[in-house]
Amino acid sequence: MTFKKMSLSALLFSATLLTAGVTVQTNATASSTDTPTTQATTSTSDATHGIVDGTHTAWADLPAGTVAVLGSAANGIPTYDDHGVQNGTTPGPGAQIVTKIAVNLEPANTDSLLLQLQNNPTQWIKLNSKVYVSIGDDTLSSTGGKSPVNFTVNFVDQNDKAVQNPLIIPIDSYLTEEDPTNHVNDSIKTAMTSIRDDLPKMTYNIDGYTPRATDPVTTDGDYTTTFHYVSKETPVDPGTPGGNTGNNTSNTTNTDSSSSSSSSASSSADQSNNQPAPVKKEAVYATKAIGLYKTPTFTKANRQHFYSKQSRTNRPQFIVTGYARSKNGVLRYRVRDVHNAKLTGYITANSAYVTNTYYQSNPKTIKVLSRHGINSYSQASLKGKALKHYARGTSLKVKAVKSYHLTNRFVLPNGHYISANKTLVIKK
Repeated sequence: MTFKKMSLSALLFSATLLTAGVTVQTNATASSTDTPTTQATTSTSDATHGIVDGTHTAWADLPAGTVAVLGSAANGIPTYDDHGVQNGTTPGPGAQIVTKIAVNLEPANTDSLLLQLQNNPTQWIKLNSKVYVSIGDDTLSSTGGKSPVNFTVNFVDQNDKAVQNPLIIPIDSYLTEEDPTNHVNDSIKTAMTSIRDDLPKMTYNIDGYTPRATDPVTTDGDYTTTFHYVSKETPVDPGTPGGNTGNNTSNTTNTDSSSSSSSSASSSADQSNNQPAPVKKEAVYATKAIGLYKTPTFTKANRQHFYSKQSRTNRPQFIVTGYARSKNGVLRYRVRDVHNAKLTGYITANSAYVTNTYYQSNPKTIKVLSRHGINSYSQASLKGKALKHYARGTSLKVKAVKSYHLTNRFVLPNGHYISANKTLVIKK
């Protein structure tokens, strides 16, 4: 936060209370370069979430009386239209009632959450270092507090390589600066989940690519969505598996040039391990410190990222997109970082350092690890409305394991599906 919080009661006194209309779209088409067009639209006065008519912006309502507190800005706080294009400014410091929160997919327009001003619904402001939101006693800021949980949208091709930088937005809230306890405010949780569920309703085009024929948009866990594409130069294969990403999206990967000893230990272990390892396309995570390298032969000079050892819920996750061997014949995984699609390269295939992200067999009973709990769904895709929420520490019986693209799901005795991601649940 780059400005001091002001008296909320004083700011509320100056905030104008207005009522904004709502337009909801059931399906939209947008391009990264062309003007978006609408395929089908419907309007309703009581919708609580949807897609902005004619754009690729998904929105959800905020509770009545939600206030955006604006810091001092010499030239005012920039405002944007519902395409994410700047259309003016609004004065700061001060406070404004905001009615909706939104995500715009176009990276050239916005890289943050947008907040609709109630006194002028054609203007939206970004949640950033000059703006924070107060919802009752809760605060939502651009940093998400001490331990942000990210709302993530990935854009990948048939080889699970990024075709557009991922959209990564922290959505944690906290109480006050005096009590910075992190959690996700229930209203924000509902809003962001609604936005996640609406994203698959739109078609977002990227030049040089076409949306994948089967499951062009997938969701996994609470706050992760992936748009899948096939290069127009590559024949479309409807059976191409998806690159689902786990829903633990904490930023836990830190470059640490002083940690070469741990990375070297991983490399040395590789050299002594000539046992075959699985090379099929799969999801894996690191159980120990490892490096990400530019080439299959690991050296300090070609190491491009270092992952320190993390607790189970924060372990770095990868999609295996291929394999290669070092000059000494040691097997390597070619991977893409689940939480940062720009990070691609080679990691060890040594099972002492990496293993499957998802349970492969039925553990019969599990316990929920995720501090935000876990949701169950009626479909293995984990799409649609969540049927039930299970809090952290809840024990659950497991009836079966079902494969879904690169992921696995647990089937509960009631027939509902939950993620079998090991960062979210653990065998009892």
